[in-house]
Parts: sequence; structure tokens; C-alpha cells
Amino acid sequence: MTDVNVIFLLSISIVAIGYLVKKLNVLKETDGDTIAKIIFNVTLPAVILKFTTTIQFEISLVLLPLINIGFGFIMAFLAILIFRKHPPHIKGAMIMTMIGFNVANFFFPLVEGIWGQPGMQYIALVDAGNAFTIFILCYILSTIYSPKNQENVVKINVKYILNRIIRSAPILSYIVALIINFSGIVIPSFFSELIDVLARANTALALLLLGVFLHFKFGKKEWISIIKVLVLRYSVGLLVGLTLFFLLPPSIFNHLFRIIICLSLILPVGLALIPFSVENGYDQKLVTMVVNLTIIISFGLIWFLILILNG
Repeated sequence: MTDVNVIFLLSISIVAIGYLVKKLNVLKETDGDTIAKIIFNVTLPAVILKFTTTIQFEISLVLLPLINIGFGFIMAFLAILIFRKHPPHIKGAMIMTMIGFNVANFFFPLVEGIWGQPGMQYIALVDAGNAFTIFILCYILSTIYSPKNQENVVKINVKYILNRIIRSAPILSYIVALIINFSGIVIPSFFSELIDVLARANTALALLLLGVFLHFKFGKKEWISIIKVLVLRYSVGLLVGLTLFFLLPPSIFNHLFRIIICLSLILPVGLALIPFSVENGYDQKLVTMVVNLTIIISFGLIWFLILILNG
């Protein structure tokens, strides 16, 4: 395992560079949308293909996506219960920010730097579950509680959901990677090298993107709701994650497997929630504020936990 402190310092430095080039107007936040599209459609699929095609599947690995999905439903239930009396524009936004994680842009670079291929094989399966949580569960709830849906008449855009799944490059990459893995197809060396080159670009681009989207000017409104989200996300995430880390039998689930599960439950809010907030009429600045706060908190928590749990 690579030195954790070095990896985190390098990662923070790249995020800081992204933030700096934005402040110097070398890049604008609108340019961040372009970087995000490149990551989502090119480098992230390459990462998925690189690592998922080589996973040696065991029954225990099914637990990785299932835990993420199950945790999403738990957080959705708690959010609906806790924010039920809030105004619609607050309730829906807070419910959204309780569900799903920023796995690909935030955690992929850290996992690859610290644990390499073994860690990436685990976190890729976690992200497969997170894709369901974000693009199906979170989207449905954001639609139901949208300020545009004041009468609570459920108008779920099934066509939109199916379109996102069919056109999602990461989801399609998981399908292709699993077909290659189970069928035993050997990827030609040229394409294997091409995938490897593109995958290596993902880490730097993802961390730069976090810097470009980072904000430090937080508004004073709705702080009580935001604090509730932060406390719930991290307290429940830590409770479930640490419980699984210590209770899952080491004879079946190795140390890396258990630490990936633990850390995957305290990741930041997914960036996909920002466009969801625009589509459904929520306060985009409010959602973006939560996204940015969780990036900062998760960096510190994960750094600390890795140092502690790795002895």
C-alpha cells in the first residue's frame, strides 16, 4: 500500500490547483461541466473497463453494491421522516442530499493511489450500486418532492430514467465489462493499452474537477437543515460502516474489502444532484453548498479512518 499521507497531500494539491485556476479565471465553472462530461463519458468508462474486466468474482462481492443500495433506502426513509414538515423546496433538496455518493470523482483517485488494482476492483462494484441509488432512487424522490409538484401528484418521468440508464456511459461500461469478464473474452493489446492510458487520466481530471466546483462562500440561510443532513449522513454512515468493518468475519471478507465498505458510506454527496436540483426547481446554491461541505468533511474523515483502521 502506498503511503496514505503522500496520496492525500497529492490529492489535496491537485484539488487546490483546480480551485486556483478557477480563481485566476484560467477555467470557469462552466468549463467544469465540460471536464465532467469528459470524465463521465471517456476516462471513467476506461477505469471501469480496466478494473471490472479483471475482477475474480466471488459470492461475497455481491455485498458491495447491495450495501450501497440498502444504505440509500435507509437514508431515504430517515430523510422523509425528519424533513416531512419542512417547506417543499427545502424538504426535497434535503432528501436528495441524504442519498447517494460521489464515488467516481472523489474516491476512485484515492483508492487507486492507495490500494491500486485490488482496491479499484472493490470500489468499482460499490459504484455500480451507487449508480442505481443516484439515477433511480434519488431521481424518483427528487421528482416526487419537487416544488413543481406542489399537489404531491407523482409524475415520474420513466422515459427519462430509462434514457439515463441506456445512455449512461458508466452503466454501459459496467455491462460490457461484466460480459467480457464472465465470457473470458481477451481484449486485444492495442485496446487494452488505450484503455489504460485513458484510465490514468481519470485521477487528475477528477481531482481538478473537485477544485473547480469547490466554493467557500456559504450562505447563512437554511443552515439548520444543512447541519441536520451533515450530522445524519456522517453519523449513520460511520455507525453502519464501522459496524460492518468490525463485525464482518475476516475469514470471508478480507481487510481491504471491509475498509472499502466502511469508507464508501461516508463519501461526499454526488455531483449529479446539482443538475437534478435545476431540473426539479430546487435551490441549486443550497444543494451545491451541501456538496462542497461534504467534500471537505469526507476528505478529513477518510484520511483519519484510513490511518486508524490500517493500524
